[in-house]
Amino acid sequence: MKKASLFLAGILLLAGCSDEAAPTEPAGEEEPEIAVDQEDMTEEGFITQVGNGSILINNIYFAVTDDVEVQFAEGGETTEAAISDIRTGMKVSADYSEPLAESFPMQGEAEKITILMDEESKRQSEALQAFINGEQLSTLILMGQPIVRGDEIGFLFTDMESGELTEVRIDMNTLEYTMGNTESEGTEE
Repeated sequence: MKKASLFLAGILLLAGCSDEAAPTEPAGEEEPEIAVDQEDMTEEGFITQVGNGSILINNIYFAVTDDVEVQFAEGGETTEAAISDIRTGMKVSADYSEPLAESFPMQGEAEKITILMDEESKRQSEALQAFINGEQLSTLILMGQPIVRGDEIGFLFTDMESGELTEVRIDMNTLEYTMGNTESEGTEE
């Protein structure tokens, strides 16, 4: 084993000290640089915080400037909306093209926010809102996409105040939810 490691190290050392230079292009014939366009990206999820010119969707803070396009979508039809229509608990889709800042939560700038208004999205939003209100959470970060199975929606979240990671399951019919082994009844507004 030791001999094999020394042999490999010797080969790497010789390769690094080689006299052969990498081939170069002839002078005056530069290849043009090709700009790589990043395709537009989309994050679909739930808004868990709104304020200070940003919204938190799942685990990404998106800056929402005055020129961001906001729309309602139901089925295949969209209608114009305003930034003031955005609320905590809504299921949305955010389009962005710039790379996300690698922080926790990640950060980016939204180009378009689509508020999903189909019946299933409304049911999921109502269930999440009942949970947020019932637990009186102001700093909820969803970890990944919520999972919907039948009439139940489940997700992992981090409460930024306590730093705890918790699993939640919400019955979308009764708005009752379970966190770990504790069962609570959600509240309706």
